[in-house]
Amino acid sequence: MVTSAIQMYIKEGDTVAELGSQLRESSTALCDAIGPEGRAVLVDIQRKFPNEKKDQARTTAMRRRGEEETFYPDRATFAETKSFESWRQALFFSDKGKSKYHGLVVDVGAVAGNDLDLTCLSLVKEFLALNTATGGDDEDDICRVVIIKSGSLHELAKRLFHAEKIFTGVQSLDSGFDKGVTSIIGTVGVDEYRKTIPYVVKEGDAVIEVGSHFGTSTTLLHNAARGQQDCDSSIGGCIGVDVGAHIIKSAKKKFPNVPFEVGDAWKMAELARMKSKYFSDHPSHRVYDAVYVDVGGLSGSEGLLEAISLLSSITNSLEPRCIVIKSLCMRRLASSLVPFSEVRKMERERQTQTTE
Repeated sequence: MVTSAIQMYIKEGDTVAELGSQLRESSTALCDAIGPEGRAVLVDIQRKFPNEKKDQARTTAMRRRGEEETFYPDRATFAETKSFESWRQALFFSDKGKSKYHGLVVDVGAVAGNDLDLTCLSLVKEFLALNTATGGDDEDDICRVVIIKSGSLHELAKRLFHAEKIFTGVQSLDSGFDKGVTSIIGTVGVDEYRKTIPYVVKEGDAVIEVGSHFGTSTTLLHNAARGQQDCDSSIGGCIGVDVGAHIIKSAKKKFPNVPFEVGDAWKMAELARMKSKYFSDHPSHRVYDAVYVDVGGLSGSEGLLEAISLLSSITNSLEPRCIVIKSLCMRRLASSLVPFSEVRKMERERQTQTTE
């Protein structure tokens, strides 16, 4: 799938970087795509070369001894590093590196030993910042595409939705709901955040909002989940949670029929226990059906790694059908993190329509 993405997005004449050049297939596709006018910096950690006599089928796919001099010498440069952390020096601050790149291909598993999504996203953010700092103002200096080989990020991309695409019908939550996975919606601003309620919350749902502030959004969520139920029902509704005791005190006074609790968004066991206190008769196998997140520090353009970490904890511990987060960085990620399997599917559909 990586080679298909390279063939689709990398252009002739591009300057590209590859992090994790252990396997020859992607490096070959990269060098073929850029052509003799392009340049590729292929970075890998120092490792023992495979024994070609023992397992020829496996070693054929791997980089071999001496290829730093014979592998596309007119366009490719190999850079070996002692550790994964040395990628910055290899790409930007050495004789082998370039001042700017049009594309990046990264396989964190090949250089770090695991499919680490937070490590990968942190790397990409820093790469883009360095590329912008060392490049010019011309549009040709901008990194056009980042291709990531990561099973965990591919799965996240399939679950992550941009709020506006939900509202306009470009994307649908139904596919995720049907598969039993947790969908995540990135929103910006309180209006967009609240506008998701009819798309997410069903009557009888057990909902929790972390970062409830003075309780207005929590009340809207509570009313949507209660629907036509008796106001004393212990089946569904929404609990508002905030770390500030004085804020919760004000919310309880303003909305006396809505449950509010002082709590920490990062303490999953504490959040889970609140459900049994208020929704003891709720029949769902999930802890909560929906979780809304409006936590200070995560709503702006920064805090991406912290937001993903929190979303991962909520997904694994509370197992909701959907998480809605008010976060500019998460909505931006929803726009830029695209699962290539979906791209290929749309391309096949387009080709089918063209031939009909």
